[in-house]
Amino acid sequence: MPASSKEFFLLADDSPDDVIRKASEMGFKIVALSSEAKERVKNLVDPAHIVRVEEWPSKGEITLVRIKGPEDMSVVEETASTGKVLIDSKGWKIIPLENLIASLGGGDRIYAIAETLDEARSLLGVLEVGIKGVVMPLKDPSKLADVRRMLEEASPLQLVVAEVTEVREVGMGDRVCVDTTSILSKGEGMLVGGSASFFLLVHSENIESPFTSPREFRVNAGAVSNYILVPGGKTKYLSEVKSGTEVLAVTKDGKRRAVSVGRAKVERRPLVLVRAKSQDAEGWAVLQLAETVPLMKPDGTPIPVSEVKPGDQILAYVEEKKARHFGMAVDEFIEER
Repeated sequence: MPASSKEFFLLADDSPDDVIRKASEMGFKIVALSSEAKERVKNLVDPAHIVRVEEWPSKGEITLVRIKGPEDMSVVEETASTGKVLIDSKGWKIIPLENLIASLGGGDRIYAIAETLDEARSLLGVLEVGIKGVVMPLKDPSKLADVRRMLEEASPLQLVVAEVTEVREVGMGDRVCVDTTSILSKGEGMLVGGSASFFLLVHSENIESPFTSPREFRVNAGAVSNYILVPGGKTKYLSEVKSGTEVLAVTKDGKRRAVSVGRAKVERRPLVLVRAKSQDAEGWAVLQLAETVPLMKPDGTPIPVSEVKPGDQILAYVEEKKARHFGMAVDEFIEER
């Protein structure tokens, strides 16, 4: 079942005007519970960014339910069985949400009011499924960048199965080993590609072999001209990656986290082009031709690029085809081949 994207709503009641404006500019929705906050928000942001939340028990886009004790859980379950529910609980939060997610078979219709980013992060990951979204106030506009990162890490990428269509040696070239400051787990790697809309998942070098010791912090990401996916929905060329750069580490299930680069090691090596397709999308990556550079099969099993052949199935990530301006997606014509 596809993973559900998580959502964040700024609670206007306890947030200053500059935070409300900035949140709206960044595309976040604004929730106002009190009539005073509703009037204030109307003069600050585009009405399209305001989510209507009416006082319980009247029905709005999201029904607000305040939990004061176990007796309120039946109201929450009934409401969430037919629509979205926003839970406001000043006491226990995790256990009631665990029970609710288990009862409903998921958290896609459940939202909750959080007081801190740490609490919001916990709520989005309850029972590994998490609720659909959080509503919380912010005092500092700079924290909105942390919110965006939190949502990225809580919302797995939708990886696809791609079929390899071509494997061809392309001679010598400069490749980049991305050495991070983190230990990368089995089934975790980075998304790289020759196109900014089609990325292959390259496994880390944490696999033991008779000839080399594992490098649990490294992904051999291929040619300097490859794109690599980084936080914020952006890309960088591998030639731009250096110590201090943040990149995304991605698991076979699409879970992602930001990791810092400790070193980018560029060396001349023999390279191979691997081209693949998924439905109507096609892409490629130029990688080092070596037994220590693994792509990933659909079940997450590593397969060395030296053994990959046309017809093999590998994991990839496909984005809507857009042009890139300094790594940011822009709406204009582009063709990469």
